[in-house]
Amino acid sequence: MKSVETKSLEAGGAPERSTESVLRAVCLRLGCTAATAIFPREESRAVWGRSEADFAFAREQLSIAGDQLARRAIETRKPVATNKLKHVSGGEIACKLVAVPLIARGGPAGALIVFNRPEEPSFDEFTVRRLGRFARLLARSATQDLDSLTGLLSWGGFKTRVEAWQRSSAPESMVSMLYGDIDVLHLINDLVGFSEGDKVIARCGVAIRRSLVGAESFACRLSGDRFTVFLPHMNLSQTRQLAESICREVSAGATNSQGGPDHAVSMSWGAVSTQAGDLHLDHRIAEAEIACKTAKDRGRGRVECYQDTDQSMIRRHDEIGVIGSVREALRLERIVVFAQPITPLINHNLPTTYELLVRIIDAKGNIVEAADFMSAATRYQILPEIDRAVCERAFQQLSESQKTQAPLRVSINLSGPTLSDPEFLEWLLSAMAKYGIDGTSLVFEITEAAAAANMVQVQQFMRRLTSHGVKFALDDFGTGVSSLAYLKNLDINTIKLDGSYVRDVLTNPRSQALVSAIVQLANAMGITTVAEYVESNGVRDRLAALGIQFGQGYALGRPGPLVDVLAAVADRAPEGRDRPFTPKTFTTPSGIPIMFKHG
Repeated sequence: MKSVETKSLEAGGAPERSTESVLRAVCLRLGCTAATAIFPREESRAVWGRSEADFAFAREQLSIAGDQLARRAIETRKPVATNKLKHVSGGEIACKLVAVPLIARGGPAGALIVFNRPEEPSFDEFTVRRLGRFARLLARSATQDLDSLTGLLSWGGFKTRVEAWQRSSAPESMVSMLYGDIDVLHLINDLVGFSEGDKVIARCGVAIRRSLVGAESFACRLSGDRFTVFLPHMNLSQTRQLAESICREVSAGATNSQGGPDHAVSMSWGAVSTQAGDLHLDHRIAEAEIACKTAKDRGRGRVECYQDTDQSMIRRHDEIGVIGSVREALRLERIVVFAQPITPLINHNLPTTYELLVRIIDAKGNIVEAADFMSAATRYQILPEIDRAVCERAFQQLSESQKTQAPLRVSINLSGPTLSDPEFLEWLLSAMAKYGIDGTSLVFEITEAAAAANMVQVQQFMRRLTSHGVKFALDDFGTGVSSLAYLKNLDINTIKLDGSYVRDVLTNPRSQALVSAIVQLANAMGITTVAEYVESNGVRDRLAALGIQFGQGYALGRPGPLVDVLAAVADRAPEGRDRPFTPKTFTTPSGIPIMFKHG
């Protein structure tokens, strides 16, 4: 067992609450030679003696018999007292001792032990009761900043100790930090249950505690399967070696259900190094987290050090900034819905549909396109929030326009996570009813990948909305390996050809043949065809000749704010490329004026 022993109060601690101050009070008020607190889960102990000789006496008695009696008190949850402790049968009395358990939330956390020499006063029941009161105080103060599952510090305790170290350290003092999490813990929870997942978390906590070097090093369980470690006076190379040792110890174990197969466990870590004068805790943890996510991208079960020249880390760092802007836009309702026409190529009497596209407005009032934040939104799992915001904003604007004009037919993209959200369908139907949106005016676009993620749930989702008149389009058709299977298994009304078939349709005979074949198949199944990325009149005309019914792209109409599109339709003005949007000031629902123009 690794132990941390101290004789006096730690610098920077809170005297009235520190373990050492409680031990000192025990000795002075009860007249004891020495006192010690043992915390088995944290693999640590603290000892206080009235003198150097008393301190040495307590350590000697602990090593011979004190630890054993402390374990008995912890296991039985009852005090253990003796005034005639002998180390050998028939020998002389070695010491007088009382051990009481430290009972905290979740059970015994350790033991409080007091010693007297053989010639000093004996302990009585009154002493045991008074010691019990000190034990309750010590249990509270020693465990209030600890995580109950791992025995590591909670975030509050961790932050307090970091701040204390920083105050007492020279600005140039070196410090390194680690951020780690358990790889694919959710699979372990799904396969063998959350109780086994908790055991994995606890085992990782043990591995982290064993790795800590020196009394100044400490660790924290941030939440769930996420950890951070604070390592004063260690350089980046030493920190990496320590993290690799944790990885090896964690990977050496496995978890399984009763009689089931073993499931490998691993951790990924990110490391960062800095100085006390530049220790901005949140920033350093964020950098270590970026390195940790890079380690996961590069294979998991490994360690990466943060480098501001590493392109993958730069990209992740940028995404963290982007996702902050997206969350801010969602919170302040700085979501703007744009619309791009999907126009008929052959039968111009057919109505135009408008695909709705999301934009956000940043803190400076600039419009940010989806391409600039969608990757980060996907990685940080906020697509369902964005989809709800788009639907809500679009329904509000459509509802207002329907008071003076016929409903506009719109097409809205839904992400895979949104389709898998069990609460989204009911929310959507409620929103449609709230704003009076007729299902026959809606088309929802889904991708093959989104459908493949949960086919049964997607089918149920589509059936329910189809009963309300809603139609569905399969977006990016032809990019997956099972495109034809989706046409068979899903009630699809429209397919939207991926741009890879369209961009070179003028020059590539194979693209022309594929488009022609898709048109024949769609016509036979009664499915409408739409070509995306129609960016020239030549491409538009060739697609029409091949039988594509609708087109979408800059050659047919650029995206513009939905409110402008609705106004244009209300004025019965020509649409698309024949009526470009003019520059004007637009005010968001949160009251932020912005200037936009399309060119």
